[in-house]
Amino acid sequence: MTGTAPRHADRAGPAVPADGRSDAELGAGVRQSGDEAALGELYRRHRPAVLASARTFARDPHTAEDLASEAFTRTLHAVRSGAGPDAAWRPYLLTVVRHTAGQWAVSARRTELSEDFEQWLDERAAADPASGGADCVGVEERIVALEDLSLVVRGFRALPERWQAALWHSVVEGESAERIGVLLGVSPSGVTSLTARAREGLREAYLAAHAESGSRSEECRRHGPLLAAAVRRPGSRTTRQLRRHLDDCDRCRHALCELTDLDQRLRAVLPAALLLWGVHAYLAARLGAAGAGATAAGGSAVGAGGGGTASAASAAGTKLAWLGAVAAVLVVGGLLLPDL
Repeated sequence: MTGTAPRHADRAGPAVPADGRSDAELGAGVRQSGDEAALGELYRRHRPAVLASARTFARDPHTAEDLASEAFTRTLHAVRSGAGPDAAWRPYLLTVVRHTAGQWAVSARRTELSEDFEQWLDERAAADPASGGADCVGVEERIVALEDLSLVVRGFRALPERWQAALWHSVVEGESAERIGVLLGVSPSGVTSLTARAREGLREAYLAAHAESGSRSEECRRHGPLLAAAVRRPGSRTTRQLRRHLDDCDRCRHALCELTDLDQRLRAVLPAALLLWGVHAYLAARLGAAGAGATAAGGSAVGAGGGGTASAASAAGTKLAWLGAVAAVLVVGGLLLPDL
């Protein structure tokens, strides 16, 4: 990166990336040829968010840096092994941060995690005594089980990765259409239509997950089409048959309420369902970073000379340190992240 201010500053987030390749194109370069320039660009694009998430788990900044680096290392290993993300790098990386923190919670690194996170784990263990407590190997499995209970997450996972990325970057992160367009390889106007299709796709996937989770209930299966119709037309009058079922079925009533105002609630529901922990801190950090980025973009041209050079050197040093850690992991054999 140079010290020159970007031509198109994002008023609600980071500047539009100078490298015009999409995340999927960059990932393909890493996967197929080990393209270091592509790897560095992906790192620049997503490191601030990954570090913001890592800070919610860590007791100190040094541990947060370690956790963020480990998340990138595991993701890179997964990509080079033929798995990992394609277009939805941000949600994948944030999930890896949480998985890694869960694994550290049962290792010697537990003491480096925040006391609040430890308390949260202990509360989850207390709510499920059969799991054996927070110090058992199943702590990560319990966290994943909590995630799997969310129909929003199950629906989100069922979407094409481009739709996942469009929803996350537009709805949760609030980034501009110009920036999202670069990340996804579409025009800014295409981002709007892609996000709209993704929203509708999430409703459909949610309904499918709801139907699957209620497969043991004949009543829920029979009323599924009526529920779907009520969700697609929130202002329409529900049938008397469906109203009677909703009076007796908490699960279907919850699904109807959640989906009816999903557009308004998605910014809160999606990160809460996917991140599980540290949601408010993460979103506050990202909002603060967006504000700082917009302010810096306005004045960066004034101090572009020395500050830009120092910033570039720092970013290059961080990247080289990460690449060195990745190389060490790959040589030794490393940890292969399961496909998320």
